[in-house]
Amino acid sequence: MASTIAACSSGSMPCAIAIVRLSGPEAFSVLDGVFVPNAGKPVSLRRPRALHYGRLLAKDGLTLDLCLAACFPGPHSYTGEDLAEIYCHGSQAVVAALLDHCFAWGAVPAPPGEFTKRAFLAGRLDLTEAEAVADLIHSQSELGAKAAVAQLEGSVGSRVKAIRERIMSLLAHFYAVCDYTDEDLDPFEYEKAVTVLEEARSTLDTLHEGFRRGCLVRDGVPVAIIGKPNAGKSSLFNALAGSQKAIVTDEAGTTRDVLEEVISVNGAPIRILDTAGLRNSDSKAERMGVERARMAAMTAHAVICVLDFSRDLEAEDREVLELIPLCEEPVLVLNKTDLTADVPAWAAEVTAMHPWKQVFKLSAKDGQVEALAQWLSTLAPKPQDVLITSARQAHLLQSASDALSSAVDSAREGMTADAFLMDAERAVNILGQITGETASADLAHEIFSRFCVGK
Repeated sequence: MASTIAACSSGSMPCAIAIVRLSGPEAFSVLDGVFVPNAGKPVSLRRPRALHYGRLLAKDGLTLDLCLAACFPGPHSYTGEDLAEIYCHGSQAVVAALLDHCFAWGAVPAPPGEFTKRAFLAGRLDLTEAEAVADLIHSQSELGAKAAVAQLEGSVGSRVKAIRERIMSLLAHFYAVCDYTDEDLDPFEYEKAVTVLEEARSTLDTLHEGFRRGCLVRDGVPVAIIGKPNAGKSSLFNALAGSQKAIVTDEAGTTRDVLEEVISVNGAPIRILDTAGLRNSDSKAERMGVERARMAAMTAHAVICVLDFSRDLEAEDREVLELIPLCEEPVLVLNKTDLTADVPAWAAEVTAMHPWKQVFKLSAKDGQVEALAQWLSTLAPKPQDVLITSARQAHLLQSASDALSSAVDSAREGMTADAFLMDAERAVNILGQITGETASADLAHEIFSRFCVGK
């Protein structure tokens, strides 16, 4: 018999309300031992899925808190087991004493991810949905939360299951024709089978293409800010971040490493990278910072090139501009417009000579970054896209696609159906690992061990 687990599921304390969760065969008896409703009858004998007010008891029988509790009978609960929740005041002392009392009644501490693991084992969630729970908890933006909920609702798992079932139906038909020759079965159509496998591979490839976009949602779209020293990069970084994250002084070379901050713009996660000013320097530390700045510019999804609008164009500015043709999604920011009303002679030349996606004139010092931030939000994937955020899922999608490619190639080379369908069977097994239908116990343990305690 499974043990009855207990843990606090509501995060750090102190807080207004803490939630202590129990799950397992003795969840209701443990709840009845630590909580006494004001109305008299134990919660386990009262209406399920309803809140009941009463006294929370310490181990010595004295009242520990006045709070609420509810029962969720299995199999219609989060874990598929009998589950109980206690909603007490968010005091570390209260929660610690409550858990201590629960353990005295026979509950055991829940390992990380144990509640969601039990939901998976009970068939309440598949592995893609379980991983989406972790993504939802750790989402850094509205778009990230929406992407996680889409996976929780089956945007990935349902598609994978549909592909797997179609291939399994093809395999079942082939083996039925082979094993029951006397039955009046439709013949196995070689070309139709190849078409099914090609369509399945194409769908898997489309899903896999969503991994890169999914990473942008999970980690933030990387946007590097580059320019010469004192062009106003750190001021722009701080304005976008909404706080003083970077040191801003009149002294050149104060930024010597790449600073990162994930901001949410209109619900989209943008990972802003403030880089060292690009120039030659005798300082080893600054030279390392400059090299990292160049690397950030070359690998970022978008690059903001900052030029000082109030000064003449210098050799260091032109060195920065030489990087622009090598960058993806370059944007020009003409900064420090608060220092001059005159348009410098070089502005038209610089604007025309490079493939800028956008050009913004602004004063980062005065916080004039609304238009730039609005444009940055368009870099994130669309909320309705099917996004893969798990490297595990992406790897398995690629492996399954490769297996189907081998099957199709073998069929095109004239191999018999029993030979090329072996690769199709391999793809079926791989797809089962994505949703958990063929996943090993070790794999499930590894995935759920990354969860927080109480989830």
